[in-house]
Amino acid sequence: MIRKKTFIILGVSLITFILATAGAFAFRPGSLLQVTNLKKCQNCDLTGADLSGQDLSGVDLQGSNMTGANLSTTNLSGANLRNVELAGAKLSNANLSGANLNNANLSGAGLIKASLTGADLTDANLTNARLTDARLTEANLTNANLTGARMNSASLRGATLTNTRLTGARLDNASWLDGTTCKEGSVGECRQ
Repeated sequence: MIRKKTFIILGVSLITFILATAGAFAFRPGSLLQVTNLKKCQNCDLTGADLSGQDLSGVDLQGSNMTGANLSTTNLSGANLRNVELAGAKLSNANLSGANLNNANLSGAGLIKASLTGADLTDANLTNARLTDARLTEANLTNANLTGARMNSASLRGATLTNTRLTGARLDNASWLDGTTCKEGSVGECRQ
């Protein structure tokens, strides 16, 4: 009888542990292997994944969900991140040079000191993104939404801003398209 109770208690404990930790792993571990080994994982669920410091240059993650993922110091140069969900992702010091971020959702993402040189951010959502000290040199921001973005000291030299929404975006000390520095208090436009 005691042995049966022990098994029941052990079984209930195991089920409770599995249910309690199920939300901690929102992505499939196999998806991480696809990303790191094959550098291709379209439409994958990588929600909350930690890929910080990885060399993922040229990776194809088109259509993937990477909400809240940690990609700090990750090399994503030349990556295909078209239609990727990166809301709230950590991308500080990441290299996104030449990456395709067309129609990507980067709302609330932390892109502090990230390199987006030559990146395609056409139709991207960067609402409330933190782009302090980010390099957006020669980036294509056509139709991008930068409403409320913090772009203090960011470099936008040579960037394309056709139909870009900058409502409420902080541009203090940012380097503007022509290389001039935006004055303190530049909100929604570069005051020179």
